[in-house]
Amino acid sequence: MRRAQTSTLVVITCALAISACGSSPLRAGATSTSLWIKYVACMRTHGVPGLPDPAAGGGGIQIPPGSGIDPSSPAFQSARKACVHLLPGGGPGAQRPSKQQLAEEVRLAQCMRRHGISEFPDPTLAAPATLAGYRSVEDLNGIVLVIPNTISEASPAFKEAAAACGYTH
Repeated sequence: MRRAQTSTLVVITCALAISACGSSPLRAGATSTSLWIKYVACMRTHGVPGLPDPAAGGGGIQIPPGSGIDPSSPAFQSARKACVHLLPGGGPGAQRPSKQQLAEEVRLAQCMRRHGISEFPDPTLAAPATLAGYRSVEDLNGIVLVIPNTISEASPAFKEAAAACGYTH
């Protein structure tokens, strides 16, 4: 379902509200990969020259901390607006999860909290306005999960909770 990448931020829909997302890439095939390549090329052309190449298999764009790329900067936001149409899935707002999908993610969050990860957030349908304070922002086909910096996905407690709850991140 989701792939782990603990110390990087992944730009999944680069725009949600903040334009950047986190550690869990969208599941994608070759078509999605080619869209990501086009999206990155567009972003570079429109003022974000250092944007990394997309991850293999359509997994989004990984922006390492300290890269100097600020998804909330005016240049990034302007490029995002120019290129959002190239995002896999049609860009932010194009995907509308069902109530059942959202309820499933809420149950997952509740399970993680019951198993000791008290700060594990409920999913939302919008991303935060800034990445400050967050380890990752994940777009799960329109459902947004924002993981705060206070949660270590590498900790034994997190791994145990994830195994108990079926969190395959």
